[in-house]
Amino acid sequence: MMTGNCLCGDIVYQLNSDIKAIVFCHCSRCRKQTSSAFNSATVVNKEDLTFIKGEENIKVYSDAGVNRHFCGKCGSHIFSSRDNDTSTYRLRIGLINEPINAEKRIHVYTGSKANWDTICDGYPEYEEGIPAK
Repeated sequence: MMTGNCLCGDIVYQLNSDIKAIVFCHCSRCRKQTSSAFNSATVVNKEDLTFIKGEENIKVYSDAGVNRHFCGKCGSHIFSSRDNDTSTYRLRIGLINEPINAEKRIHVYTGSKANWDTICDGYPEYEEGIPAK
């Protein structure tokens, strides 16, 4: 079990599963959302995420089938969901309170990464999204 919370602490959640992989997304929309070179997330089953408090404070910005869920008070991005995927969330791992020991890490949408960003960690890179299993 892991816990997480937004910057202001209004939203607190519990993750009832292990983090198996970290996905670094370099698409232009994630760069705009994070104001950084990429977003760091993990895919979790919806039933594994329980809100302890503040779920009613979550606001949603939707565009092109992607729904970005964030704290209405401090703006912390909690997770994203997809219209075409009703079973998972892409949980932003920067809000997790405990150490994360996932061994698998991948970079996706590197074909549209920022021209000023250099990926130099040796983890697999994919020009598009998460590859099919």
